[in-house]
Order: sequence, then structure tokens, then C-alpha cells
Amino acid sequence: MKNIGKLGENIAKKFLAKKGYKVIETNYWLKRFGEIDIIAKKDNTYYFFEVKASKFNSVIDPSVHYTKSKRKKLEKLILYYTNLNKIDNYVRGLITIEIGKKIRIKKYENV
Repeated sequence: MKNIGKLGENIAKKFLAKKGYKVIETNYWLKRFGEIDIIAKKDNTYYFFEVKASKFNSVIDPSVHYTKSKRKKLEKLILYYTNLNKIDNYVRGLITIEIGKKIRIKKYENV
């Protein structure tokens, strides 16, 4: 499953680049809180994306893995990062990717 996750992150980075985002960091990790998959910037706003990927034929939508616990940890990590780097304007987001013969990508903001 880790290979699907890494593939999903690579697809998400390309997707964001095509949409005009500049990827600042990937896999930003802080021991107490975990990891931010992608930190990107567009139009003076920073975006902190969690990426969830699954095989297309999976019966479970990848977004179900974005749990309340994960959101809380992510928010703490984002606050740490934004305070450290003096960032005021940011958005927390989720990118879900279903990988099969075709790739389906959904981007959510403020989740």
C-alpha cells in the first residue's frame, strides 16, 4: 500500500503544478505530529495537502482515511509550520486519487 501512497503523492504534485501551484516541500515531518504530504503555494497563499490514494477498484473511497485524528494532528503541524515561517495566509486541503486504467483526482480545500 505504501507504493500506492507514494505514487499518489507524485500524481498530486504533477496535478498541482498543472494548476499553477508551486510545490514548496513534500513529506514535511515533525516527530510529535506526523507528516504533511505536500506544502504548496499559489497567489501568496500556502496550501497544506494531505494525499490519500487507492486503487480504482477499491470499494472504499480514499477520503475515509482522512480521519478526525489525522485532521487534528495535521492542524497542529500546520500551526507549528506557519508560526515558524511567519505565514498568515494558508489553506488546509485534501487530495484523493483513485488509480486504475484512468486516474481520478479530487481536490478539497478547508477540510
